[in-house]
Amino acid sequence: MRKIKRDDSDDKLLHRGVGVNSDHLIAIKERLFEKSFLPSFCSDNTPRDKFHYTSPEGLMGILRTRTFFFTDSQFLNDYREKLNINDEVSKFWCTNKKKYEKDFFRLLNHMRVNGYEDIGFSYNDSKTCIPCRYFVLSLSMCSDSLSMWKYYSKNGSYNGYCIGLFDYALDDEWIDRTTGVAVIASKVEYYSNDKQRIIADTVDRLYSIWQSYNRSEELDEKIVMEYMSWLNVEALLFKDECFSEEQESRYIAVVPTDKLRELHYTYKEKEYNMYDFRINNGVLIPYIKVPFNEWNVDACWVINSITVGPCYNAEERMASIKMFIDSLDYKFKDCSICKSIIPVRY
Repeated sequence: MRKIKRDDSDDKLLHRGVGVNSDHLIAIKERLFEKSFLPSFCSDNTPRDKFHYTSPEGLMGILRTRTFFFTDSQFLNDYREKLNINDEVSKFWCTNKKKYEKDFFRLLNHMRVNGYEDIGFSYNDSKTCIPCRYFVLSLSMCSDSLSMWKYYSKNGSYNGYCIGLFDYALDDEWIDRTTGVAVIASKVEYYSNDKQRIIADTVDRLYSIWQSYNRSEELDEKIVMEYMSWLNVEALLFKDECFSEEQESRYIAVVPTDKLRELHYTYKEKEYNMYDFRINNGVLIPYIKVPFNEWNVDACWVINSITVGPCYNAEERMASIKMFIDSLDYKFKDCSICKSIIPVRY
C-alpha cells in the first residue's frame, strides 16, 4: 500500500504548527511553492519480479524491436478505466466531511476525473500545466496465472506468452528526458479499504499544509493543482475488485500531448518514432514504443524468462522461440524458456 512520506526538512515546521508568516524567512515560502506537496510517484513500490503477458504477435514485436508497447489509457480493456476512482473519492468525502474545515472541504470535495487528457499533471519537466495523455504498460506479479492466460484463449487453445523481467528493466532513464515525459511505477489497488486509506493519506497531507501556512489564493491554487494531478495519476492505479486476480503492476508514461509526434529513440544509429497505432477489433489504438533499459548494449539482460502458456504443443512453441531469438541482431543473457505448469488440456 502506498503511503505519503514526510521526509522534507520543511515538514518540521508543519509538525510544530508553524508556517510561512511574517516571522519567517521568505526563502521558506519560496521553497513551499517550488516543490511538490505530494510525492512525484517515481518510486516503484512493487516486488521486483514482474511479468508481461502478451500474444504471439506481441512477443515477436517486443523481441524484434527491443521495446514495450504502452497503450493510451483511453483504449485499455476496462471501459471504466480512470473512472473507478470517482466512486471511491465520493465515498471518502461523504464519510469524512466533518473531519476537515469547511473552506478546505469546499476546495477539493467536488473534484473528479472526467477525461483521458488533462492539464492537471504537475510532475513533468515543464513548469506549467500543459495537456497530457497517459500511456500504460500492464505487468503482473504472478508468473503463471490462469486468469491472465484466459485473455489469450481462442478457438479452444491458449496462445499467450509471459515475459519475465529482471530488476530495473524499466526506469525513468529509458525515455529521453528532453521530451518532458514523466514515468510512474506502482502496483494497482483493488480493495476499497486500501483505496480509502490512500486517499486519506493524500488529503491529510494537503490539509496539514493548508492549516499550517498562511492561507491565500496562491496556496489554494497550489493545493488544487497538486490534488488534481495526484487524482489523475492515481485513477490509473485504482481498479475494480473483480480484476484482483490479475495482481497488476503498472508503468505509466505521462506525455505532453504536443510532444507525441516528437518522441523518438535511437538504436544502432537509426532514429525511431515512439508514437504509433495498431489495430484491435477494428479500432486504431494509439501507443508509444518504449525501449528496454540499456537497449543499445549488445546483450539483452532485462528479460530473464519466456513462458509458453498452457497448450498441447508447448515443446514446439519453445523450440520456435529459441530459433527466433537466435535470429535477432542481439544476444540474450540468462533467459530461460519454459512452459506453464497449469494442468489444463486443450
